Amino acid sequence: MALLDGKVALVTGAAVGLGNAFAKALAAEGARLSVCDVREEIDALGVDIDSEVLRIRADVSIAADVQRVVADTEKTYGRIDVLVNNAGVWAGSRPTDDLDKTLADYDYLIGTNLKGSFLFGRAVIPIMLAQGDGDIVNICTDHVQTCGSPWQLDHDDAPNCPWAGQPPRPTGGGPGMDLYDASKWGQLGLTFAWAQALERHGIRVNAMCMGATDSYMLRSFHNFEPAPEEEARWMKAADIARLMIDLIRDGRTGDYIGAAVGHPIVLPPRRANPYVLPRKPR
Repeated sequence: MALLDGKVALVTGAAVGLGNAFAKALAAEGARLSVCDVREEIDALGVDIDSEVLRIRADVSIAADVQRVVADTEKTYGRIDVLVNNAGVWAGSRPTDDLDKTLADYDYLIGTNLKGSFLFGRAVIPIMLAQGDGDIVNICTDHVQTCGSPWQLDHDDAPNCPWAGQPPRPTGGGPGMDLYDASKWGQLGLTFAWAQALERHGIRVNAMCMGATDSYMLRSFHNFEPAPEEEARWMKAADIARLMIDLIRDGRTGDYIGAAVGHPIVLPPRRANPYVLPRKPR
C-alpha cells in the first residue's frame, strides 16, 4: 500500500518546475490530485501520471479564486489530506525603490508568496479539522537559514558545498530581495503558529527551505540561459519532491527542512525547534 492511497493532495503552482515535481511525487504515492496555477500549462498536467487529477486555473493571491479551488476540490473528492503551498514568484526589490514600484512589488511578491499560503491555509484547515488529520507543507527558501538544516553549522558531510571551509552561508538574499525575503520569513511565521495551534487536532505543518533547485523560477533568474557550470550545481526538483514525501511519511510537525547545494538531500533527525514553544500538558 502506498503512503497516500485514498488521500487527496492539493498543490498550488503546479504547472511547471518544483510544483510539477511535487504533484507527480504525490501521485506516485497514490494521492488523487487537485492542482492549480495561473499558467495554461496546468491544463496538461497529469497526462503522463496514473492518478485522478483536477486541474484549475487560479491566482493564489485572490481570495475568490482560492475559495473556488478548495470548494471544487472538496466537491470532487470529499476531502483534502495534503496541502502543498508551492505557488511562488520572485522579483528584485530594494528599500530605495520609488513608491509606485514598491507597491507593485509588494502586491506581486507578498500577494503570491505569503498571502497565497495564508489564504489556502485558512480555506483548507477547516476541512482538515473536520477530518481530524492532515499535512500542510509550505514551500519556502534557504534564505531563512544557513546551509543544510537549520542546525547544521559545519560542512563535514558536504565537501562539495560552495561554503566549505568558511562560515555557513548567511541568511537572506541580500539588499536586492527585501520583499521576497519578507514573504518567505512570513511563511515561516505561519508555519510555526499553525503547527502549534493544530498539532492537537492531528494536523501537521512544516516548511521546506531549499536552495538552488532546477526550476522555472531559477531559470528565469538567469534569463533562461544559465551558465553550464552553474546549472550543473543545481539540485534536481525530483530529489526535493522525494524529500517532501519523506517529510510527510515521518509525521513530524513544526519543522523547517533545509536542502542546500553541495549537501546531502536527506531528512534530518527530529530536533526541538527553538521557534516553536513546547506543547503544554492539557
